[in-house]
Amino acid sequence: MDQSALETLVAPESLEPLTCAVKERNLKEVLEATLATTVGETFPIREGIPSFVPANITDDQTIRSFSQKWAKHRYYREHTRSFYTDWYLQRYGFGDLAGLRSFLTEKQFILDAGTGAGRDAQNLAENSDATVFAIDTAWDALSVANADMKQERVRFVHADLHKLPFPDAFFDLVNCDQVIHHTPDPRAAFTALMRKLKPGGHVCTYVYKKKAPVREFTDDFVREQIKDLDAEEALKLCEPITKLGRTLAKLNVTVNVEEDIPLLGIKKGEHDLQRLFHWNLFKCFWNDEFDFFTNNIINLDWYHPVHCHRFTPDEFRAWFDVGFEVESWDVQDAGISCRARKL
Repeated sequence: MDQSALETLVAPESLEPLTCAVKERNLKEVLEATLATTVGETFPIREGIPSFVPANITDDQTIRSFSQKWAKHRYYREHTRSFYTDWYLQRYGFGDLAGLRSFLTEKQFILDAGTGAGRDAQNLAENSDATVFAIDTAWDALSVANADMKQERVRFVHADLHKLPFPDAFFDLVNCDQVIHHTPDPRAAFTALMRKLKPGGHVCTYVYKKKAPVREFTDDFVREQIKDLDAEEALKLCEPITKLGRTLAKLNVTVNVEEDIPLLGIKKGEHDLQRLFHWNLFKCFWNDEFDFFTNNIINLDWYHPVHCHRFTPDEFRAWFDVGFEVESWDVQDAGISCRARKL
């Protein structure tokens, strides 16, 4: 990390300024160092990434799951970028990249909370003049993204959403897309993030939507079976699910549900057979734009992490009842997206 970015960091709990004892650097950034407070707290910098996550946090099953995922799929960011970027722009009401660029005008500091492979961080940096701090608790995700991404205005930080090493009211935008539902207490994580957002700043965040009752049961049943396995074993067990998703998609069959089935949460109308399975029975994701490994990783991403909270639209909307003006609200089968301004 470069010196100017380091100077913005503070101790996560006390918010004290940090001094930096440099061990190794190049012309642009500090690679190895120790950050310290006046009362003796110390935090390492490794591979140019400041680390504020203690061992007891990184031992969490969900963090280990995502760390293993990112270590296995180095090309995920670019491989899925077009698909997920278009989806992001639609869900948050930007329409296209021009709309995103207009929104980001004059934003100076952006937080991408739970950056994973760094896709959103890269998009936000490329379409603004802001410094983007990309944080994650999964070290392997940051290590891979930092090594592979060539975007100088993205700064990677190993940090916990609940204890962020930034001053309060620091960011003009907090982006936390497809992440916060994987924390132990999503509402508490949201509160912690919002402390770092300036009044007048914006938040973009997404949570999983509660699904049909059979789907909810099956998802939790599968998760219970594989949660204690490492990612390699869990991926193997997900392969038949992914193959079935592929088979159903290739059939290209439409099913007519004649009327709503309230007991099962199934809506009347024309349904693609694969989508009918996917949304109402069990997640069997398949997208022809992706290779088999990526589709299987996406199914693993759903089934393996222990922390996987789902919400109704009313439950999520309540987060924004006080202190926010909602500017964009999107509800889909997969999840709920909200862009709001902090008052």
